[in-house]
Amino acid sequence: MTRRVLFTAVLAGLCLASAQTYRDPKSGLEVVEIAPPGAGTSNLYYHFSNFTADDSNIIFGAAGADGQVQVYRYEVATGKAHVVTSGAGVAASNACPHPRNARLVLYPRGRAVEEIDIYTGKVRRIGELPKPSIGGPGQPTFSHDMKSITGVRKRDAANWEVGLMDLATGAWLTVASVGFQVGHVQHHPSEPLIFYVWETGGYAPQRTWVVNADGTANRPFYYTTEKQKWVTPLKEWMTHESWVTRTGDMTLIMDKVGIVIADKTGQGKRLLPGNYWHVRASEDGRYLLAHDFDGNLFLIETATDSRRLIASGLRDTVRAVHAHASFDRSGKRVLFNTGRTRQTVAYIDLEKAGLLRAR
Repeated sequence: MTRRVLFTAVLAGLCLASAQTYRDPKSGLEVVEIAPPGAGTSNLYYHFSNFTADDSNIIFGAAGADGQVQVYRYEVATGKAHVVTSGAGVAASNACPHPRNARLVLYPRGRAVEEIDIYTGKVRRIGELPKPSIGGPGQPTFSHDMKSITGVRKRDAANWEVGLMDLATGAWLTVASVGFQVGHVQHHPSEPLIFYVWETGGYAPQRTWVVNADGTANRPFYYTTEKQKWVTPLKEWMTHESWVTRTGDMTLIMDKVGIVIADKTGQGKRLLPGNYWHVRASEDGRYLLAHDFDGNLFLIETATDSRRLIASGLRDTVRAVHAHASFDRSGKRVLFNTGRTRQTVAYIDLEKAGLLRAR
């Protein structure tokens, strides 16, 4: 056992935080707020569940007393949080819980991707980006066949790659090469298809793209045309995209218009009006989580567009957090960032609150 693995194994059993409960003043719902182990406590990005495969642990990132950011796990049953990783260079905000193995979490460390057992602390180095590479591989998502993870490689100041890293060998396979900054890379949950965006923080001539996993047919996810009214004037504000795990559709935000549900070709299927910021569907697509710019979080029934405020006061001028809300695997709990009194992570048990309709 290496020194890093041994040290991590010791840390994996160390309890560092607990939780507190309060009632939201507007919704009346019970909110469980994870007491932060350090500064900058936040959940992962929301385009997959931040829960382990068995929904027993929430995976999040935080800076410890030494200032280093690490991956943590919060045990739902006990209300206790434990540090998982150790050492320098852990990109905790880019961690990814394994969608089938509840013990495993993947995360970048520099140019490499590592896999860790969250209970024993055993680390396996999967592979690393080939040189030259600037920065790390971004946030990995698993391929449809569970044999690879998707990632990003910045070759130089002007060239980026979308690629696959083989989970068994660590080999990097370039899928698409482009001359713009790549972001939001997500492998389709059930097909050999990868989504990515031209990341600008603002205007992009064509923001959303898809490419087949074998590198063929690199194309826009949707096309900016007169027939398809996807964009607001002068800006392509279709953004904050996320595959729906079991349906294979995608949810997107159309700026100041509403939530768009599109199929894998980019064809719009539904529009749910509203001025939202981010949106995420439950794995079965029956419910949506969407938050606005004032720090309100809503639960929306996809079929009816019936919405319910479930949390408020998540954002203020000091703690300008993005809620980045997501569901657990079962769709019974919702997780989100909050700046209500401090920047941390909180969740609501929807089943306990009686907010889920019987099938």
